[in-house]
Amino acid sequence: MSQASPPQDDAEPKERNALLRVLPAFVMPLFFVVFFPLAFGSAIHNPAPNDLSLTIAGPAQVVTDITTKLDDQAAFAATQTDVLSEARGSVERRDATGAIKIEPVSPGADAGAGADATGSAAAQQQFSVTTYVANGGGRPAASAVQAVGDQVAKQLGTTAKTVDVAPLSKEDSVGTSLFYLLVYSSLAGYLVIIVLMQVAPKAKLVTRFAVIGASAIAAPILTFAMASIFVGDYGASFGTIVGVLAIDALYVFTVGNIAILAQQFLGNAATIAIMGLVVFLNFPSGGGAIPHDMLPTFWQHVHDTYFGAGAYESFRSLIYFGGNGVGRWLPQLAAWTVGLLLVNLVVHLTKTTRRQQAELAELRPVPLEHRHLVVEPTERPAPQPALSAEETAR
Repeated sequence: MSQASPPQDDAEPKERNALLRVLPAFVMPLFFVVFFPLAFGSAIHNPAPNDLSLTIAGPAQVVTDITTKLDDQAAFAATQTDVLSEARGSVERRDATGAIKIEPVSPGADAGAGADATGSAAAQQQFSVTTYVANGGGRPAASAVQAVGDQVAKQLGTTAKTVDVAPLSKEDSVGTSLFYLLVYSSLAGYLVIIVLMQVAPKAKLVTRFAVIGASAIAAPILTFAMASIFVGDYGASFGTIVGVLAIDALYVFTVGNIAILAQQFLGNAATIAIMGLVVFLNFPSGGGAIPHDMLPTFWQHVHDTYFGAGAYESFRSLIYFGGNGVGRWLPQLAAWTVGLLLVNLVVHLTKTTRRQQAELAELRPVPLEHRHLVVEPTERPAPQPALSAEETAR
């Protein structure tokens, strides 16, 4: 006797439910595949000067025309001055990305001996051209400034001399090590919160702050120590390195606050928001892969306001510019730190207050007018059997 096979109707709903449970697991990979090329591709696909700030120093009759022609281009934002020392000074202070100094050259003694009293010295006036660049502020931007200086010198019939006022260290000839320090530190800032969400999803806010505070102290020291095996100390003093580590600690704490805030709003789904804010907005706009003056306009605006650029440009200012520019960039980072901390506290207090109010509402006795009497159903008598016709006649 053969046994009947089980029905197949229940198999399809089970497979469908299993598929619905698996699909959310692909959201994260899809998010990375879409937004990585969108973010980084749009930022670094075509590095070109975009309002690159230049200082043109020299005699007004010479530099006015040069400055006007450069400033009329979307690629440059040029300003002129007749104070020659401002050329180098503006780059050292980070007021300008580069500078060109045009200085009259006195004719040589031999040339002067052959000229008459009314000679045409003015018509044959010669100039020296010095281009000031800062490779520590980004090699692509420095190369763009040097190209402009060479072009100006060619117009004046001479050759430009290039001076690097913020040279890169020998161990960091490409100038990306500080940017990778920012990247490594970011991982320490948000991964500890993501892990904490998994192992202790109901951890108190003070516990989360304690974890990120410990990470902010340990991560900069560890990441810098590991990186220094290959790039050394950038030729900086001990005090400068301490300053970089302190700013990095503030940065890690800021990243951790972003992760905590995302977790308060989204719970376990916060990872996507964290990656969007810390990776896809932060890294392309930081100025490490491509300097600010070579970024598209949208990413320049992000750079001018976002916390990552505040940290990274502060690193640059300390290591390569003797601290010049820190007063511009460190407050940008600190504003994010303080703002995120306050928002986290407000959100936590608001959620705590609402939860306590809900608990009190459950414990509060119900007013008499809101109570409803519950009437217990009475027992119905058992049905009597129907009488026959004879019994009815009786």
